[in-house]
Amino acid sequence: MAQNTQAAHGQQTQAPVRKRSFLVGTQAVTEGLDYDQTVSTYGGAFQSWSLTATGWLKGIWLDFLIVTSGNSVATVAATENYPFNILGNIELDDINNEAIFGPFDSYTAFLINKYGGYCNSEDPATAATYYRVALTSTNAAAGSSHFNLWIPLEIVLRDPLGPVASVNNTAALTLRMVYNTSANLFSTAPTSAPSVRVRGTQVFYWEPKGTDKSGRPINGEPPAAGTTQYWTQSSGQGALSAGTNNTQLNTALGYPWRSYIFMLVRSSGTRANGELDWPDPLIGLKFEANMLYSQYQKVLWNQQMARDYGYNGTNLQQTTPADVRFTDVAAVGTQATALIPGLETGVKVLNFNRDFAFGKPGSETRRTYLVTSSASNFIFNGSLGNAGTLFSIVNYVAPAGGNKGDTASLTGGQ
Repeated sequence: MAQNTQAAHGQQTQAPVRKRSFLVGTQAVTEGLDYDQTVSTYGGAFQSWSLTATGWLKGIWLDFLIVTSGNSVATVAATENYPFNILGNIELDDINNEAIFGPFDSYTAFLINKYGGYCNSEDPATAATYYRVALTSTNAAAGSSHFNLWIPLEIVLRDPLGPVASVNNTAALTLRMVYNTSANLFSTAPTSAPSVRVRGTQVFYWEPKGTDKSGRPINGEPPAAGTTQYWTQSSGQGALSAGTNNTQLNTALGYPWRSYIFMLVRSSGTRANGELDWPDPLIGLKFEANMLYSQYQKVLWNQQMARDYGYNGTNLQQTTPADVRFTDVAAVGTQATALIPGLETGVKVLNFNRDFAFGKPGSETRRTYLVTSSASNFIFNGSLGNAGTLFSIVNYVAPAGGNKGDTASLTGGQ
């Protein structure tokens, strides 16, 4: 009887050598001042930024310096999202001009920083670099401000998952920005439009070494390379009436959801009004045939968010809604007095990304992402105090390989 040739010659088949983690062969690089542009006209477009880092792009920092000069208006009045809504549009596009991040205004980008689960200290409004110059007493610099925003591409640091390949200084991504309108920024504007300077810094991994010091092979790319996260916002879908609404929400259906942010703004009103109008309790939030939330008290939802993020500087009852911000300062560059971060009014968050350590958003294994289909039922049922617009700001993940619903590659097959 014929025998296996290898067995006959006494040979053994060797198992393939398992490659070491991508992280073993690389380090993160921070490359500053790749972009520096100033616009001084309401509605003006910034020069597009073509990102050309060589390696795997983790994300970009944007540094905003807003400077008002020669103001003679006695009391400047800013809208509630100022200065974080200084951009009327921000959009990060891939090589096919498809939006990965946006389009939306920079206040939405602020919410993504605050609630996205990407770092330990996340609130730009209580960061050490933030200040806003007082709007009263005929301050020549009224409304001047400084803050930073992070535009995330990498989803998880530990593995890492989600960096975007950029090879040989070929532009893989393009950032587009537009200065907001005066009406969206101020109800009483300063004498002249503030100048807005945006400086950009890229953070990326260099191309990894092929082997470690002992000659063991190292992965040349992150796990599930080609996986991309997206942040998008609903457009015109969320107009709700006063009283009971039972509404199907369609934004980003068809992909696994990592995070979902609701923002309620009263018609001809504000987010603070939206906080007062929020259903209390929320009758239900239904996915397919199952209830995610049922008869959910507003104060309990606020408490859950405060606990998740450590934003304890808010009266959770929100009887007099107000965002927590550093007190305005007298002059440009003055250090503001620190405060405990608080919640944003009119904003409620669903997290599918806190299943690992301490229930902290961003501490995730990707096993609890909510996997949706294009035909999924996702129904918001609640009674509003007044008519308003319910914005859906959704973080969804497109797994590598094109199968939208297959999350196995995100979890190492587990």
